[in-house]
Amino acid sequence: MRRSFAIAVAACVLSAGLLAGRGLSGNTSSDLAEHVSTYTWRLHDGWFGGFSGIELSEDGRQMVAISDRGMFVTGTLQREVGAVSGIKNVEAFRVLDTKDSFPKKAGLRDSEGLVLQKDGKLVVSFEGKHRLNRFVQPGAKAQGMAWRKEFNRMKLNGGFEALAINNWGKIFAIPEQPLGDDSVTQVFTLEKGQWEKAFTLPRAKQFQPVGADFGPDGRLYVLERGFNGLGFRVRVRSFAVEGNTVSDEKLLLRKDIGIHDNLEGLAVWRDEAGRIRLTMISDDNFRLIQRTEIVEYVLPQ
Repeated sequence: MRRSFAIAVAACVLSAGLLAGRGLSGNTSSDLAEHVSTYTWRLHDGWFGGFSGIELSEDGRQMVAISDRGMFVTGTLQREVGAVSGIKNVEAFRVLDTKDSFPKKAGLRDSEGLVLQKDGKLVVSFEGKHRLNRFVQPGAKAQGMAWRKEFNRMKLNGGFEALAINNWGKIFAIPEQPLGDDSVTQVFTLEKGQWEKAFTLPRAKQFQPVGADFGPDGRLYVLERGFNGLGFRVRVRSFAVEGNTVSDEKLLLRKDIGIHDNLEGLAVWRDEAGRIRLTMISDDNFRLIQRTEIVEYVLPQ
């Protein structure tokens, strides 16, 4: 996140909360997803905060998250009547570079997107210095990945914030800011060791893609954030994907400012009742007036 944007956030989020309290912002009537819980996560460790990506195990309990200051964080979600009630067994690991060191410059460790492969390896996208790296496990030395010349045109704060991996292990990357036509969002996929254009998604200019995941139903779920100077709005859409064809767009939820904090990471899984759950985590920008939230919604069967 750009420093100027973060400063604006710090100045305005409190106002957004006040507006929400006065009933000037709230839910839209188009939501398909039902709110389950919002858990505010607090730790006093210096590394804590800034979470921009999250992955969960198939049962929704084991978590790995990533912060935009270069930290992997693992833990176990505790639940009461299905709602997140705590996190235990928390461990933090530095996101190392390809030289097996932790970059001193903050701009070199701005880790944003995250996917967990079936073999346990992690793929991370970075802003500041745009790149993608693979890790055998949290705390391991980074492995370089393929690049596409076109990616060099991504804006400093507009790179790959959203990564997703489908049920066949195919990785997709979505830039926060459009590359080319600003009426669509271009999605790229890794094919035989090279990044190729996969498909485009319809884009609303007030929302930017910041998280993505393929659900157990095979659909692509995209978390999008908007900032209007007062606070954050959020929406989640899902799409059917067949090869390089995308269809059947569904708006699952849309919330105006003051409802949630800066949601940036998304994990999609199926709970014990057989329902699709959307688990999201917020980036608090390491600011006291913001919160690290783990937010869950469930889709109707």
